[in-house]
Amino acid sequence: MTCQLVAVSPPFCPAGVVFDLDGLLIDSEDAWGRAERRVVTDLGRPWDPAVRTVLLGKGPQDAALALAAHIGAVDPAEVEDRLLAAALTEFGGGLVARPGARALVEGLAGRLPLAVATNSRRVLAEMALRSAGMADAFAAVVCAEDVAAPKPAPDPYRTACVRLGVDPALCVALEDSPVGVVSAKAAGLWVVGCPSFAGEKLARADVVVASLAEIDPSTWPDETHDPWDADPSILKTTAQRRDTTDR
Repeated sequence: MTCQLVAVSPPFCPAGVVFDLDGLLIDSEDAWGRAERRVVTDLGRPWDPAVRTVLLGKGPQDAALALAAHIGAVDPAEVEDRLLAAALTEFGGGLVARPGARALVEGLAGRLPLAVATNSRRVLAEMALRSAGMADAFAAVVCAEDVAAPKPAPDPYRTACVRLGVDPALCVALEDSPVGVVSAKAAGLWVVGCPSFAGEKLARADVVVASLAEIDPSTWPDETHDPWDADPSILKTTAQRRDTTDR
């Protein structure tokens, strides 16, 4: 199936781009589903596929709390340890990039500084990026251990922007989950939503695409392609974004 390129370009000259990881760059949601199912069934409880949507985008502790509540009468810390071990096993089988992910990253690399902001543990994030051939594409990778509060708090995206040395108001985020969209918007970024599950609503995103393969990075403005020349109103938009963030 061939994806048609659509006009997805921020209304300002971006200073950087921050990507989510699981379900956005990396096709890891099935692996997570198998890991979660293993934890539940190993603890003697029946698996309910609906739990997957409850856990989507959550950090390790929040996911463990939700899974423990589903299982009942189990220590969330034990669930977290079991989930990490199961995920390591599943990730060890190899992961691939989501459709259009590598082309988008390669199309933006060298033009804009790139980062990853994920709720995953670093060991899993690094394994996923290596497996998908994108380990060297990012100037910063912000993981669960790097922040005081995971998504939906703004901390992961704010930290990523700090490490890139860019203003969040002039940065683009790409996300697949409502939890991640809330985090990125709270940090002040312009958000492209790309749901990993069909029918997932990302209403708070600034624009939504069905696949990263729909995005043409050559249309994104940078220092070599100044959109203000074509549309001076974008200068006002950029100034307003800076002003809003500073308040």
